[in-house]
Amino acid sequence: MSRPTYIFAGGGTGGHLYPALAVAEQLLIAEPDAAIVFACSNRPIDRRVLSDVDYAVVPQPIRPLPRRIGAVPGFLRTWRQSGKLARTLLDDLQPSAVLGTGGFAAAPLVKQAAKAGLPVAMLNPDAVPGKANKYLAKYVDVVFTQFESTASMFPAKFASRAKAVGCPIRSGFSGADRAEAMEYFSLDPNRKTLFVNGGSLGAATINVAMALIDDDLGEFAEQWQLLHVAGMSKVTEIEDQDGPGAMRPIVLEYCDRMDLAYAAADLSLCRGGASTAAELAASGTPGLIMPYPYHKDDHQRLNAAPLEDSGAAIICKDAADGAQNATMLRETLLPLLGDSDRLAKMRTAAVSMARPDAAKDVADWMLQRC
Repeated sequence: MSRPTYIFAGGGTGGHLYPALAVAEQLLIAEPDAAIVFACSNRPIDRRVLSDVDYAVVPQPIRPLPRRIGAVPGFLRTWRQSGKLARTLLDDLQPSAVLGTGGFAAAPLVKQAAKAGLPVAMLNPDAVPGKANKYLAKYVDVVFTQFESTASMFPAKFASRAKAVGCPIRSGFSGADRAEAMEYFSLDPNRKTLFVNGGSLGAATINVAMALIDDDLGEFAEQWQLLHVAGMSKVTEIEDQDGPGAMRPIVLEYCDRMDLAYAAADLSLCRGGASTAAELAASGTPGLIMPYPYHKDDHQRLNAAPLEDSGAAIICKDAADGAQNATMLRETLLPLLGDSDRLAKMRTAAVSMARPDAAKDVADWMLQRC
């Protein structure tokens, strides 16, 4: 019997890779001999996220859909190159199933797999599907969503293909050890931890605002400490906060143990990515969520809305201006740091929102295609 192979197609952001890694983890639990292949983008974040996995990684030349007419020829060239690469992979590997992980890098392989008659599914954990996922809905057997409401945002004739299971997250998020987290990040176990996380690429507007409220945070320095993931190449945006009275900072460019970061966290100031929303729930972490301000569809706010509705999070608008954001954080973040009762209620509400079986549900679908 040949070794079963599963291809994961997509990338370009951590949000298009981390849920897929969670599904791959569940596939190997059920089928330890399976071969996993990631056909990703050639962006640096893909190399960073996938650098430590034992799976085969195949970068694709595909580029995002161009915004300028002058970039169209280059896009079409990489589309054709990626389509040819997809056909070669499918012919060589004969996968049991293909899972599109979202974004532009999913398109060539998902389309070619569908044309070849293979079982194909797609992940769409964001509340609002992007252009690539709307385009790909016609080619897949099922679209796994985080929210029931997402089905209505696909073209009507494909809406029935949507199945709400939650956002796949890796198993460690619900059971990570706080003591291990404190040691791993060199944190003080006797202090609470504010975890600032702007996503896999970081958030410049959050970084700047945090630097501007450094003196204000000093009021809480005896009880709290700061774990701040600034983003790749963004550490320099954060001024030195290790001054007299400032909250003790641990500043990282990138965090490869997010499970431990959440285990350490008593409150997270974060973006509203789909994975972040699911991780807050799975780890029971109260969230102060600043959705990315430049998406026309405002999907990060919609991702975070169920958490806010349940009492697990507070959504604050990112004004895309450091000074305005600093003022907002003084009005929202500082009171939370001093309100243990509210944080406890938020933690309970977050736990109630968790959907821990999402990764297994997707993996089970792929396994049943064999």
